[in-house]
Amino acid sequence: MRHPAVSAGVVLLSFFAGFFSHVLYQRWNPPAGDAGQPNSTVANGPVGNSAEPKSYPVSFAPLSAASTPEESLGELPVVIARDVEKIRALTGKQARVRGRVFRVGHSAKSNTYFLNFGPSRESLTAVIFGSAVELFEKNRQAPAKFENKEVEVTGAIKDHPQYGLEIILEHPQQIKVIN
Repeated sequence: MRHPAVSAGVVLLSFFAGFFSHVLYQRWNPPAGDAGQPNSTVANGPVGNSAEPKSYPVSFAPLSAASTPEESLGELPVVIARDVEKIRALTGKQARVRGRVFRVGHSAKSNTYFLNFGPSRESLTAVIFGSAVELFEKNRQAPAKFENKEVEVTGAIKDHPQYGLEIILEHPQQIKVIN
């Protein structure tokens, strides 16, 4: 009969220990609205000095008309996907890359598609993240169907330290099937 009494005592002791820590926590960390307590502080200093939350100026600047993919296509250089050095020289810039999609990889975990333009890691990869896959499918351009197709992709060239050369495709207008 001693075991039930011991377990009840342990449960009761745990309850009071939790209640006591809650009281101490509230005592040492008063709510942000308690400006009446002179010694209370917030992360920004004494409550009297920062009673109002900080505000930060925000401005909105629309993208220029020339930055839309369909209007600036004529101005962008066209590079062949096999010419890795020319693509690497365009890192950070917008470009049109034309070539055959060697393989389409898919990550089921993140629903990301990888359109590889060659068998090696050195070749360019066009990446379609899961957030954009739905747009491609609504536009009847399932990413898996680009395999072995001659395409032209438009976007900013990135030289990722881990993944190599890539173009992020966020909209179906950034890819066009040539044949």
